Order: sequence, then C-alpha cells, then structure tokens
Amino acid sequence: MESIDQFLNKRTLIIGDVNSGKTERTFQLLRLFLKAGYAKKIFLLDLAPGSIDGIGRKMTPPPDKDIICLTSSISAPRLSGKDEYHTMKLAKENAQTIEKLFIKLHQQRREILFVNDVTLYFHAGHFKRLLEILNNFSTQIINAYYGKSFADSELTRREKKLTQDLMKICDHVITMTT
Repeated sequence: MESIDQFLNKRTLIIGDVNSGKTERTFQLLRLFLKAGYAKKIFLLDLAPGSIDGIGRKMTPPPDKDIICLTSSISAPRLSGKDEYHTMKLAKENAQTIEKLFIKLHQQRREILFVNDVTLYFHAGHFKRLLEILNNFSTQIINAYYGKSFADSELTRREKKLTQDLMKICDHVITMTT
C-alpha cells in the first residue's frame, strides 16, 4: 500500500505522453492525501484544457472536501491553433490567464500543491515565476506532458526543455507509459 510519507515535503513530477494516465495518477495521489486527512492543506491548480479529441482533462476534486481548486478556461494551443502564429497566440493568452491564477494562489495559504498539466504554462510562461509559486508549498505534486505525440515546433521544444529543467529539481519523477 502506498503511503503519503514518500511525497510529503517533496517535489514530485508525473510525466508521460498523451493518454498515459498522468492526470489519473495525480488524482490517485490526491485521494491518498484526502484519505490521510490533509484536505484543508491542499491547493489544486488545474491548468488543463477541457478534453479535445480524447486528449487532456481537468481534475474535479470531491465536492465535500475542503480543497481549494483554481482553474480557468485554458486553450489547447496545438490542438486548436490554426497555424504556428495562432498556436503561439493561444499559448501566450494561456500564460496570462495562468498568471492571474498564480496571483489568486498566492493570496491564500496552503502547504500542499497539486498541479494538473503544468506544460500549458511552459508553452509561453516563465520558469522562474513557476518556481516562485512552487516554493511557497512544502509538498508539490505536478504532472506534465512529456512525449512524442505532438509535431516538432518552437512550442514543443520549449515545453520539452522546461519540463526537463523541472525534472532536474524534483525529488521524484514518475514516468507513465502507454
């Protein structure tokens, strides 16, 4: 049986390709923390777009729990962009939307942070800004796309590099396989 002790006071990153189970694994860990009585200490920052063609999904915490959940309308740039320019425009709009969530996140104190789909911020956001946010929490469980499903592009290369940078500073990296 898995214990939250291996995740407490650590930075854990769950990576994998499209539909490899990253969000489900993150949700399993969230349920583990809830079962252990940590609901009032948890922030869920959901950066995932809604599902498009079966790709991506938001996390919905149980309604009876005291989790604070922040999310917004996020685009899936590679799936909905008409061309490279439009894709980058959507990515920049996402980064601005996520920055507003960071401000709200900073206004309330919690110890544990779950982040669903950090790679949507990596498309056009600032790595140092993300670290400032992460460092406000003693325990962080984050998931990120890291795969080969999307064609090579500026956005894909940036996302991959920043995910690799995050991997280097994590205590645990869990790789999901399809």
